[in-house]
Amino acid sequence: MSGLRLLRGSLYLVAIYLLCFSYWIHRSFGQPDLDQIAYHLNFGVEMMDSVDPAVTRRFLRWCVLAPILLMALALYLESRIRRIIVRAPRCCHAAFYRVHRWFPPLLVFGATMFWVCDVSAFKYVTADYGPDYFGANYIRPEAISVVARKPKNLVLIYVESLEQGYSARATFGQDLLAPLTGLNGTTFPDYEQVPGTGWTIAAIVATQCGVPLKRVTIFDGNTQGQVLNSFLKNAICLTDMLAARGYRNVFMGGASTSFAGKDKFLGQHHYHEVYGREEWLKSGAKAGDMNGWGLYDGDLFSRAKTKLRQLSATRQKFNLTLLTVDTHEPEGHLSQACARRGYVGFEGVLTCTALEVADFVQYAKANGYLEDTNIVILGDHLSRRNPLTPKLSQLRERTIFNSFISNDAPAPNRTQLLHFDLMPTIMEFAGYSVAGGRLGLGYSGFNQHALQPSKGRLADMDKDLLNRSDPYMALWSDPEGDH
Repeated sequence: MSGLRLLRGSLYLVAIYLLCFSYWIHRSFGQPDLDQIAYHLNFGVEMMDSVDPAVTRRFLRWCVLAPILLMALALYLESRIRRIIVRAPRCCHAAFYRVHRWFPPLLVFGATMFWVCDVSAFKYVTADYGPDYFGANYIRPEAISVVARKPKNLVLIYVESLEQGYSARATFGQDLLAPLTGLNGTTFPDYEQVPGTGWTIAAIVATQCGVPLKRVTIFDGNTQGQVLNSFLKNAICLTDMLAARGYRNVFMGGASTSFAGKDKFLGQHHYHEVYGREEWLKSGAKAGDMNGWGLYDGDLFSRAKTKLRQLSATRQKFNLTLLTVDTHEPEGHLSQACARRGYVGFEGVLTCTALEVADFVQYAKANGYLEDTNIVILGDHLSRRNPLTPKLSQLRERTIFNSFISNDAPAPNRTQLLHFDLMPTIMEFAGYSVAGGRLGLGYSGFNQHALQPSKGRLADMDKDLLNRSDPYMALWSDPEGDH
């Protein structure tokens, strides 16, 4: 291949790759989020070992094979058109060669502009110059008085991509979450999503630390690589506060804990036991009995019941955190156990997972654990692209599922909740009094004497939350330590 032909082929490949990459993200996850993309790029090839193999196969198909084949097709069509033009009247030659010369770079420019607009890259680039919302609103948890009233154990259940809208009978013809809504827990109807919280590890960080998860490495030379060694090491999070008060923190998830740095976050913030795909395999679980991510939800909750019994028997205060996977986009994972019950399709995955969660809660109730244990059920974030997305899009508002289960649940002080509010809200739900009701960026949803968030905070966060913030960067590494 001549140098010119190689250059043209390279330009075609770049342009086609950008378009195929965008298509793959839309097809697999929905509207792309540049912060999420940038965050996951930090982990590079390491992440491929822990992701669902189906995701990897789709990436190879659409972002490797498709661009190469389409580039070859473009070069072939060029050669065919060139042969036709040679036989055309001479007046056509000049126009053809002008188009021929500039078409590849114009295609790259067009694909780049499309990609930049598609992921709102302009907002990402200009974030270094906007006002520091985080620095102006963050309340350091260590500076707040947190007093024990009647401390209880905590079970915190994150359900993958679980929206409140799935219970809308008018939209889906039935309440797909009937097992969960039937628990009659205390619910905040307006649990909304803001920037920096829209994927699993970001949601865990936001709910437990009261901060968003935003860029700290991929395009920031001053902090390059730090996320690979520590994870918000200077932030005080929910589990840090619980550990300081004698709690044992245990994490159990179906998927690999190494995916997207979960293991680094959990290890940095006082989780004393951590179980994920690798640990389940070591304990005797068979890979053939798992889905692409790891344990099916039914198997996870079966093991969680055993752990609940063990933790309760020790008489030490504990926090048991669970994370499901079956409802993960784009198609969900229907276990054989759910299929045998007659569940089919993504609707079946949703309802069967809801049933598994509800069964765990009923088990805790039936065995008397709710006498000293409270349960929080949370969707980790809004769902992304799945078979029910067209129906979800018809809803006037999309909110995240939440339910607080307790024998003596306090009354909410408002209807709205954000991820950041969960840190003080859960601390108070677990039996502590948070002075002023504020921790991190959050406002307690239960403290009747707490400060209330401003009505415009969602708009302010959408505009400025992910702007560059030195106080936020300091949570990852002490500025003095970087010299």
